[in-house]
Amino acid sequence: MNASTQTAASNNPPANPPFIRSGHLTAPGFSDHRIYWEEYGSLAGEPVIVMHGGPGAGSHGSSARFFNPQRYRVVLFDQRGCGKSTPSASDDDATPALTDNTTQHLIDDVSALRHELNINGKMHVFGGSWGSTLALAYAIAHPATVQTLILRGVFLCRRADVDYFFQGNAAEFAADPLAMPTPGAYLDFPTAWRHFVDVIPPEDRGDVVNGLAKAFSSPPRNDAERERLVKVASACVAWEGSASQLNHDENSHGQPTQKYALTAARILVHYMINGGFLGAGGAANRDNNFILDHITRLRNIPIHVVHGRYDRVCHLYQAEALVRALRDAGNDAVSYFITTAGHSSFEPETDTRLRTLMNELPLMTSPETPFLQRGEMMRHAEEPCDAVAGC
Repeated sequence: MNASTQTAASNNPPANPPFIRSGHLTAPGFSDHRIYWEEYGSLAGEPVIVMHGGPGAGSHGSSARFFNPQRYRVVLFDQRGCGKSTPSASDDDATPALTDNTTQHLIDDVSALRHELNINGKMHVFGGSWGSTLALAYAIAHPATVQTLILRGVFLCRRADVDYFFQGNAAEFAADPLAMPTPGAYLDFPTAWRHFVDVIPPEDRGDVVNGLAKAFSSPPRNDAERERLVKVASACVAWEGSASQLNHDENSHGQPTQKYALTAARILVHYMINGGFLGAGGAANRDNNFILDHITRLRNIPIHVVHGRYDRVCHLYQAEALVRALRDAGNDAVSYFITTAGHSSFEPETDTRLRTLMNELPLMTSPETPFLQRGEMMRHAEEPCDAVAGC
């Protein structure tokens, strides 16, 4: 669930903040993963970490455009298996990239990245689509490290949220491609939906996510199998791209590169078939309600939600559910903006709202704190919670 299409929000889009540096972080634990990261803006600025979408889309320097370079220190990173992180899910055998690749691992990577970059105090956490899921899961695990949550295109990663986008009328499609058994994105993008469903074998359409997982379950053994794998991956990514923008011709979407398609589709399906690893103890559970079940962990964090009214990748009802749950839990610092837009963060009204939000956030009292007081360090462990351990 990701807005990967880099569409300019206006004829004169803002320039990215200045690039500072980049590097690779050796992932914590006994793992072969190396996490690529970049910094933009000012090293003395308020730290903000950006959670990219997908899962599997990778980070893009264009995401730094939302932040004033004189005020913010912007940290982008590629989640495990994608972008410039290694190993890559685009390899013929994606097993190494998908091993030790769960939401809890990603949360641990954020904590390790904070240590690596000497971010010792609080930070802003900014995420859209799947990035909003990860941002919420991280904040549930480590609320004392979060100054503000800024969320775009909320994705709660429940079965209904995934099925809205990926299941639709697939089970009935062969008999009646215009059947309308349930609400879903397919209703708004019938041509793009047909291109997507056509690559799913009819016997797998009763559970499309499971069918995709089956298609990606083993490495290709020959050129024909690889061609088939690339075709399915490309269709998966193209379907998402077609539905991500409000003003988009379903017949004119660009085709993703093979490497990007394999990376994004494999990691996306790896997480969706396992319910985002948001079950008890981080277990696979497509029927999880993890974020709303742990909403009280977020009651003391200022949270800003921006969601396109016509978002058909992550329906507006997910933002509604999150905002209502936060307010019911006693969080009085929730702002909620519905824009005349689809899913992409680069659509004009959403783009403007996000930049305005970041410009108008209250200043942190201490943007850079070289050494936390011991009491602050202890607060990091308050109500210990492994994000997906059912705290």
